[in-house]
Amino acid sequence: MRTAPTPLTISLLDRFALIMAMLAEIAVTQGHAQHLPGAKIIAIWQRLTSIAARFARAVLRGPTPSRKRLTPEKPNRAKRPSLPDGFGWLPRVFPGTHDMPAAVTYPAQQLRDLLADPTMAELIETNPAIGRILRPLFEALGIERPAILAILQPAARRSIPKPPRDNQNPAISFWPPQPPFEPEACFSENMIQKTAA
Repeated sequence: MRTAPTPLTISLLDRFALIMAMLAEIAVTQGHAQHLPGAKIIAIWQRLTSIAARFARAVLRGPTPSRKRLTPEKPNRAKRPSLPDGFGWLPRVFPGTHDMPAAVTYPAQQLRDLLADPTMAELIETNPAIGRILRPLFEALGIERPAILAILQPAARRSIPKPPRDNQNPAISFWPPQPPFEPEACFSENMIQKTAA
């Protein structure tokens, strides 16, 4: 259910939109300066603008309960340029130019400051989708995720004892195995002789 954004929420949206606009501009400007393939520049630009759009939709949608997400089938990207990946791939692809060295450093710092805002922390706590959107961005920029974006580990499963094999009741099992019952063993040798006489 869409909720009316508060002035603080609008401010956060504007700040995040500005950060993503700076990153998208860096991708285009430095991509051309480094003579990267046009298809690769467009793919990176689309990735960044997609993060910005998803973030805005998640914030405007309002708090949502945490739920198990189904893993979607990966689209066929045989004809698409492969996107960079790994920790800090944005600074590696766009290290900077002589007039704009380490260009991604400034938006990365702005992103850290944004996550330090208490209102932002509250949004992430009440809307897990925002955390899922932001984690790949921190990975791409090569900056450590703050505690608010930590992935909660599932609780350890309780170990359930397995039932006895072959439906045997361990309470009535005998160990070591008992010898077979022999009637003669119940009588002494003298008693057997008297009976025979």
